[in-house]
Amino acid sequence: MTWVCLVHRFRGQGRLLGTVRSAASALAVVLWTSAMAALASGLLLPHASAVPPAAVGIVAGAGLVPKRRTEQAEHPVMAILTLGHSLLINSLMDRLQTDRADWCARLADGFDNHWELDVFADRVTRHLKSRVEVPGRPARGKSSPAVSIEARYEEVRAAVQKADTLEAEIEKACSVEQRRRTREEIGRTLRAFGEAEHLCARLLELAHAHGKRSDDRKILELRRQPLYAAAAEPPGR
Repeated sequence: MTWVCLVHRFRGQGRLLGTVRSAASALAVVLWTSAMAALASGLLLPHASAVPPAAVGIVAGAGLVPKRRTEQAEHPVMAILTLGHSLLINSLMDRLQTDRADWCARLADGFDNHWELDVFADRVTRHLKSRVEVPGRPARGKSSPAVSIEARYEEVRAAVQKADTLEAEIEKACSVEQRRRTREEIGRTLRAFGEAEHLCARLLELAHAHGKRSDDRKILELRRQPLYAAAAEPPGR
């Protein structure tokens, strides 16, 4: 029951078994909840033998569902148990967010120029759309993910176009004035390229959210494929 509640709560927010650390954090939550269920069973069953242990486990697992805070004071014992539960849940949330950020940053990093980044983002977008636009699925179920994917890709394209325009302006100024790039110009191009990388990582967040661990191999394959080197070769070659 605890695992089912965890999967439901963090659906679309991260992968509970994505890395060793996230799996360890999820296991800690399960063990803590199981221990609290066992403790509750030991305290309640002698006084209420008619209560089945499974019911206690269901109640303990349901405690993972977020609840609104109330102004009513809690019992000190419940406050301690809630504190331990909250710490473990917050630790798991931080770990899932860190795992996602690291995964996206690794895939968005290492491109030689912004146009290679744009080609990769285009491939990822088409791959993601093929996953969410499943034939026979109701339009309501696919509209939101598809719109989000397209919107984030358009952000990447806009950042790439901005970086290309800036690159052309600086290159033209250096050619006319017969000089090298200044530190300020180098910093501006690096910031523009970094912005495109950041937006590509945001696009990859959707791949992490809507995809599965088995689908990561496809994203890695898209990342390792030759980008536009073949198209840039001379025709006779």
